[in-house]
Amino acid sequence: MPLTPESSPAELWAEVARLRSARDHARTQRAVLESEAERLREENARLAERAQFVESLSRKARETNEKLEILTSLTRELASFDLDGVLEVCVKRIPFLVGARFASVYLYDAAKQRLVLRHHTHGREIDGEVDLQANPDSLMARAVRSGETLCIGDLETQADLSRPHRARYQTSSCLITPLVAGGEVQGVLNLADRFDQRPFDAGAPLGVIHQACELLAVSLRNAQLFDEIQRAARTDRVTGVINRFAFLETLAIEVKRAQRYGHPLGMLAVHLGGLRLVNANYGHLLGDQLLREGAQALRKSVRDVDVVGRTGGATFGVLLPEQLLPGAQTVAHRLAQTLGRASYRVGEVDLELPATLGLAVLSADESAEAFQQRALEALERARAQGEVICEDPGA
Repeated sequence: MPLTPESSPAELWAEVARLRSARDHARTQRAVLESEAERLREENARLAERAQFVESLSRKARETNEKLEILTSLTRELASFDLDGVLEVCVKRIPFLVGARFASVYLYDAAKQRLVLRHHTHGREIDGEVDLQANPDSLMARAVRSGETLCIGDLETQADLSRPHRARYQTSSCLITPLVAGGEVQGVLNLADRFDQRPFDAGAPLGVIHQACELLAVSLRNAQLFDEIQRAARTDRVTGVINRFAFLETLAIEVKRAQRYGHPLGMLAVHLGGLRLVNANYGHLLGDQLLREGAQALRKSVRDVDVVGRTGGATFGVLLPEQLLPGAQTVAHRLAQTLGRASYRVGEVDLELPATLGLAVLSADESAEAFQQRALEALERARAQGEVICEDPGA
């Protein structure tokens, strides 16, 4: 009951006892609540730590998946014999594995001890060729010699390393990876300037880069071998110029191009005489050497855009793009003089290869076969008439 001025002392003491009991109970409850709150705070901290760990794992998983996707994509895209296509994929896709802004790939010419630039993403001109003998301390030279990746965290702290045009880069960190396949260096991949400006870390796992570069190196080697096989299939083994098959293929392409764009096209059929006597008197090996010398003299006497091919025996075809009749006549006379005066040292003797030429200029709507036939007929007339040069009447 509520206390009043008339309440007895016993009632007052009973109320005091009740209030004290309520106070103690409240203190106990507060202690319990504070303990629970502390427990919840600790649990929350543990959950936050776990969430951070899970997020870290999730982020790493996403990064790993992205890298795996890139590697999977690279595996498909690098399974090609297109050398330029492989190199373009290299500089555009592999840098994303480490977040690099710039990439360049050089092919290694072991015979000349040089690296030749093939593709890059720098957005400006960079060195097109690096002479490794003249630059033995360059990063790429060291990578080629060691066959191992160079991960440079800060070039400024390594005075013994040479990096041309340092001022052009935003960071002093770079990654230089030799492309090795079959135990041989095929080229070098350079990566520079990470998007986050952090240095490349040698302590970080670079396995994905090594895997990508192994794929790239094998693809480069396969593409180069394929190119070599293609060139061998198109090259005449004796003379070194393109063979009959390749010449006829090129002739068809040039005829279509000339007719499509209305450009002139000339053709020479060239016969190098005297080989039967050489073969009979000196043997076929010396005859082949003489034929090779004559073919190379023919190749050197025309423009780079002109096409020289062996069409059979001692007969060669020469395609003259963008040449009208007067220009083709000039070329024919120059060749006749050059080849007529030439003397070739074969074994212990000096021999000559007198040349006979037939000339034709492409007519409108003429087929490649008819065009070649006119040039060959002009050549046969020149040989029959004892002339050096004969022009087809239809030219």
